[in-house]
Amino acid sequence: MAHVVFLRAANVGGKNVFRPAQLAAALAHLEVVNLGAAGTFVVRAPASAASIRREILSRLPFEPAIAVRPAREVVALVRSEPFRGIALSKDLRGWAAVLCGPPRTRPTLPLVKPAGRNWSVRFDRIDGPFALGLLHRRAGASVFPNAVVEDALDVPATTRWWETFERLAALLGSGTER
Repeated sequence: MAHVVFLRAANVGGKNVFRPAQLAAALAHLEVVNLGAAGTFVVRAPASAASIRREILSRLPFEPAIAVRPAREVVALVRSEPFRGIALSKDLRGWAAVLCGPPRTRPTLPLVKPAGRNWSVRFDRIDGPFALGLLHRRAGASVFPNAVVEDALDVPATTRWWETFERLAALLGSGTER
């Protein structure tokens, strides 16, 4: 069974810097495919989540939180079309956060930050290990979806734009999922 790996806070702001393509090459025995610079990987070879996590941590110079999810969960999330009917754009972006553990708290959703009509981040729902919502770009706003999710759920998470999930689903739907 294929897995998808999401590293938290990798290659962000000059911290936890590494080269994803080099890590993927070092993990060739796991048939790892790198997707972008944020620490998103598809692992095609059969392996447990725990062994994948160990292999990755043994090759990084830092210890990030890591979410390892079965590929079928990512594909199912994308197929559910959580943003159906919403015109996503450069100013209104969909995001999905992958939770690194079970939520310790359950807020009333939707949750908007800042509160009111001029929100920047809207956290709409939890779907299993995923939190989903929207980012509305506003001049001078510096609210990030991941911070909203982690504060609301009291659990580490790592966030990707929705188009990354669509790319993952396309990659996984190309006959490479086991």
